[in-house]
Amino acid sequence: MYCLKVKEVRVFEKAKVVSLRFDRELRGYPGQFVMLNVFGFEEIPVSLSSPDSLTIKAVGETTKALLRTEKGKIFGIRGPFGRPFSLPSKDEKPYLVAGGIGIAPLNYLYQYLKDLKWREVTVIHGIRTADELIFDYPEIATDDGSCGFKGNSVQLLMKIIDTTEPFRIYACGPKPMLLSLYKEMKKIGKLKSVEFSLENYMRCGIGICGSCVTNKGLRVCADGPVFNGNEIDERDLKIEF
Repeated sequence: MYCLKVKEVRVFEKAKVVSLRFDRELRGYPGQFVMLNVFGFEEIPVSLSSPDSLTIKAVGETTKALLRTEKGKIFGIRGPFGRPFSLPSKDEKPYLVAGGIGIAPLNYLYQYLKDLKWREVTVIHGIRTADELIFDYPEIATDDGSCGFKGNSVQLLMKIIDTTEPFRIYACGPKPMLLSLYKEMKKIGKLKSVEFSLENYMRCGIGICGSCVTNKGLRVCADGPVFNGNEIDERDLKIEF
């Protein structure tokens, strides 16, 4: 474990999201995650949203505490861990498809591709309402129609994508969204052209405890969290109760 100091805090109150920028880079690639030790609470996995930042939605006690983070706070970090997104081939058009806070790792991927001078990268962000916007991308889908396309990110993707041309889809978001995308790509035989970033429950982050194993026996923390569509099945994308 090593420690990093927060040099900038940005809170999106309506979206209940906080973005923490640190005093140095996390030395990871798009799609990888770190184990963030929130002193006094617990250690949680968080995907990188840029080379030096983490963007987190408040959903539980630990993540809600992060909304109160102040500049100068010290956090313990393990990682980065996991398999990152791969690069598209030169003839593939990249589509980055996010639902909710799933935009965080895809924001880093977008920056990474633009730094590599990728000419055309399409980012699609699906949210419930305009109040949940945290990054400024042109292709927005909202459930209530308050901003951009009325519908979800998968519906917007299927409206604008040309599936007759080579493409690569990078997806991160809630499981119902990922399942919908999985089914659409399976119907047209294009699962191998999709990379899914999964967010299964995990404890160790390094492939030892087995708490995040998929239905095909792969460990989300070590073999993923990014998986090609052919490496997972629909059971991995269904919500378990």
